[in-house]
Amino acid sequence: TERSCCGALALLVFTAACLPSVGAAAAAPPEPRRGLPSMIKASLTQAPVMALTYPIDTIKTRLQIPFGAPSAYQRSAAAFKVRRINALKGPYWPGVVASCANQFPTFAIVYSTFEVARNALEDAFPRQSKHAVDTLAVLIGSVAGSLWSTPCEVIKCTFQSGMYTRSLRGAVRAIYAETGALGFYQGFSAQLMRDLPLYGVLLGSYETVRDSYIRCFLSAKDKKGVLRPTRGMAPWEDAALGFIAGAIAGGVTNPFDVVRTQATMRMWGGRPWWSASNSASMMPRIFAEQGVRGL
Repeated sequence: TERSCCGALALLVFTAACLPSVGAAAAAPPEPRRGLPSMIKASLTQAPVMALTYPIDTIKTRLQIPFGAPSAYQRSAAAFKVRRINALKGPYWPGVVASCANQFPTFAIVYSTFEVARNALEDAFPRQSKHAVDTLAVLIGSVAGSLWSTPCEVIKCTFQSGMYTRSLRGAVRAIYAETGALGFYQGFSAQLMRDLPLYGVLLGSYETVRDSYIRCFLSAKDKKGVLRPTRGMAPWEDAALGFIAGAIAGGVTNPFDVVRTQATMRMWGGRPWWSASNSASMMPRIFAEQGVRGL
């Protein structure tokens, strides 16, 4: 029925929205002085998850642009045409090369910036809690990582929406020919609007879920009533807690992900009134046009 189809699509969107944060949770920030091996391990851990779940991400991107996408690269507003997209129709892996190319460089930038920022913050604010320092350091690292990941996201979205279906090199040339270098950063501020709260919610929910799990299942009170650990946490338990935290963060920040997708797509074809510079105005407009379902 129509209701069951809508419910299935809603579940699909929620699941896909959780994937980026689930992957981020599975690749938690490295411990100090672990360096390059930790970054390689983290990126290699997330890359297979991303590749296997890429069809869901493709469907999610298409569902987030219900108005359709430009049918081709166009240089003027007069030539702008919108093409409707069947979200459930293949292909399901367009742009996966750009997404894979995004993995290790982004992790390298985010983690190296994270470690530098964390060390600097610990020296500058020695009395602050570890959670507060780590959260701020991750936010700084996320901003730095977005400088690399935004162009990859732009290319990926153009493939997923069918705006361009040829080679990766051809897509890069076409984007540059139409919009110049700034075309690769359309939706940059919208991506920051998504990533900054995502990592904040992710770390906060992970710490909360982890502390609760340790208190309830890995600790017991001694004769004096003091709570003491009974055993350490197994790797599969830590991974499961990361997935739960990622699902929470993905669900909470999904409206920002919708804004990011539409900010990236609505720049094309001469839409100067809807650009990455005014992404903050997109969420109320999406809500006015489509209601809560649009977010």
